[in-house]
Amino acid sequence: MRLVPTNGPRGEVPERFVAAVAQTLMRLGLQRFSLSAAADQARVSRGTMYNWFGGKQDAIDVGVRYMASAFIDMLGVAVGEQDSLRDEIGAAAAALSEHRRWSDQLDPTMHTSGLLELVFEVCGDDLMQRSVEFWVPRIKLAKTRGEVDADLPTEAAADWIIRGLMSIEVLPVTAVDLSKPEAVREHFSRFIMGGLAERRS
Repeated sequence: MRLVPTNGPRGEVPERFVAAVAQTLMRLGLQRFSLSAAADQARVSRGTMYNWFGGKQDAIDVGVRYMASAFIDMLGVAVGEQDSLRDEIGAAAAALSEHRRWSDQLDPTMHTSGLLELVFEVCGDDLMQRSVEFWVPRIKLAKTRGEVDADLPTEAAADWIIRGLMSIEVLPVTAVDLSKPEAVREHFSRFIMGGLAERRS
């Protein structure tokens, strides 16, 4: 049984309970979330959830951090072993667009941007830092392959990539159909990579 570190009374909680909290947050949103609903999701008693987490806010904090970690894991799975930075960006964009489409279908009254707002409120700095760290080695490899300039500021480029990809989750879609993965790949990889290219005279 995998345990997740927490600030609750026991110091750590079984992952399945944390996952139940995260799933309940995604399904109901922050305002409608309750430990009773999370207990139903986990198929345990409300008292069991309180014993592990200590309270509703502690459960929310742990669940949100769990979602942030899942976001990084999702990027890793999506990117896999692509052959170029452009393909990596395209694969990540396609995965995020699918995630948005899936999230939007959970509850028409709750847009995925609300969940991201919650994630950023609880652990935004950590999520951004981990996201930048995810892209840094990929940008360094792109430099060795000649895809981007060798003197391109690596961390700034990583920051640009993740901000462009995050827009898929939070901004209205106007220029690309999220139901078409290939169109999403082409659109975001083209314009995000374009933002990494220096204008030459």
